Amino acid sequence: MLDFALDKKLWERVRSSEEFSQHRKEIKELYEKSFKVEPRSHSHEDILNNNDKGLWRLQFDHLQSAAFMSLIYPENDEYYNSLLKIVWAYLNEYTWAPLGHYTEQYYGKTPKDFDNGLIDIFAASVGFSLAEIKNLFKDRFPKLLQDRISHEIKRHIIDPYKTRKFFWESHDNNWTAVCAGAVGGTLIYEDPDAFFENQERLHKSMWCYLDSYKDDGMCVEGVGYWYFGFGFFASYAMLEKEITKGEVDWFKIPKVKEISKYLQKTFLLKDVLITFSDSSVKQKYFIGLHQMLRAVYGDAIERLPRELGNVVNDNTHFNFSLRSVIYHSDDNFTDKMRTNVTYSVDNSAYFIKRAENYGFACKGGNNGESHNHIDVGTFIIARNGKQIIADIGAGPYEDGYHTDRRYTFFHPSAYSHNLPILDGITEDGIRRDDVIVNYDWDKEIATMDIKEGYGVDFINKLERSFAFENDKITLTDKFDFTKEVQVTERFISLIEPKINGSVATIEDVTLTNSQSIVPQISAKEVKAHIQGTHNVYIIDYVLEKGKTEFTIEFKM
Repeated sequence: MLDFALDKKLWERVRSSEEFSQHRKEIKELYEKSFKVEPRSHSHEDILNNNDKGLWRLQFDHLQSAAFMSLIYPENDEYYNSLLKIVWAYLNEYTWAPLGHYTEQYYGKTPKDFDNGLIDIFAASVGFSLAEIKNLFKDRFPKLLQDRISHEIKRHIIDPYKTRKFFWESHDNNWTAVCAGAVGGTLIYEDPDAFFENQERLHKSMWCYLDSYKDDGMCVEGVGYWYFGFGFFASYAMLEKEITKGEVDWFKIPKVKEISKYLQKTFLLKDVLITFSDSSVKQKYFIGLHQMLRAVYGDAIERLPRELGNVVNDNTHFNFSLRSVIYHSDDNFTDKMRTNVTYSVDNSAYFIKRAENYGFACKGGNNGESHNHIDVGTFIIARNGKQIIADIGAGPYEDGYHTDRRYTFFHPSAYSHNLPILDGITEDGIRRDDVIVNYDWDKEIATMDIKEGYGVDFINKLERSFAFENDKITLTDKFDFTKEVQVTERFISLIEPKINGSVATIEDVTLTNSQSIVPQISAKEVKAHIQGTHNVYIIDYVLEKGKTEFTIEFKM
């Protein structure tokens, strides 16, 4: 499979051509960073010190960087020996799944019931990576090593998949695509007969993953989980198209094409992405996935700025890095994003506008989405390469973050989002009917009723609208309550506001409200998922009790 990846002339180009300079730079930096620590298997001390996932992630970096350096510089013994060390470290592991995934939630057994046949997102991606690397190095690896790789893939992936059922086979998020895609890819390389025997089963999983999207292709989990889940889906789909000689082509499905176009819709500015749900403010896109999709769909997938993408990334998987080379073309990049673009995405209740001098996004949906934040009605305003009114994205994945204690954490709670608070009551985390954003193309006004987010009986209507002009955005909230309510309008920024009377200024954006309310400003120090500790600034406008309307202008 992917026989064109075996072409020595390709890797000669990667080694010497200017068009691959970013690849060489990033891969070498990752190699030097990761190999400051010698590759090894897990030890008893790792388990005692809860360093389980940490070592797995370091091993991902070891594997992808050593494999790439060995492909680019085949005469260099250091890189090849480093690759052998990390491959043997994986082969000597008892399990390819982190011990934290041996729980009832993922496994259906108590944590004490360990075996080496648990297939999770870690184990599946390890199997897939080793299968592809074995194929790429089949002329260089000794037969003993090739046989051992096949043996361990069979023990950890192929036999368990043949004899068990896993929860992710019928799940509704990225786990299904990652696990099923990686298992399917592994079977294609290692046991094609088993692949065809299980093809229908794999298809059911893939359809289950696709069913988690609506027809517009928007990913409610966030940008990072789109990369992860859809990246494995697309990698698998390309391999299945190849092994079936085009008989099975997932890319002909209209919804798959719409999902493929999701990334280009998430850019608010050239250097600012939408950060709804469990996203990272500092997220970069995976060049390999973007290039692969352009190879399929051409200009239906927009060119993106090269500097905002990564060839490799910490804790990323080999299949993405490989595809950044084999589908590479300088034609896939641009120095300037398209502006004056509006995406009115009704099904998933996203609305996105990329104007000349600002970017905007708001969302409806519901509060029961995968990787959900309590955020029905929230929005982002971006300008000058920053989020002025922000969605701060994911918090650190600490103990309890993915449990029923999730909304006690600041990041996914309503308190960190740009939403009204009603008599001290915020939106809750209960799924109700989807809130849809309606856009009037003639008047350039986006409107939604966000009462479904709250679940209280005193709201008849809570209409939120955004009116767009070249140099300003006007937000209007209209309240229809069955009693007098004191409303606090909350806005979030990562930039400290300056206050002059009732006017707040965030860099060169002024916030002017219709009732001359002096905003209350507070700061909260938080840890983000990736970029460390920083301040979040909370801007509260407390309305007089009984007020039924609030308007604020964001002037650029």
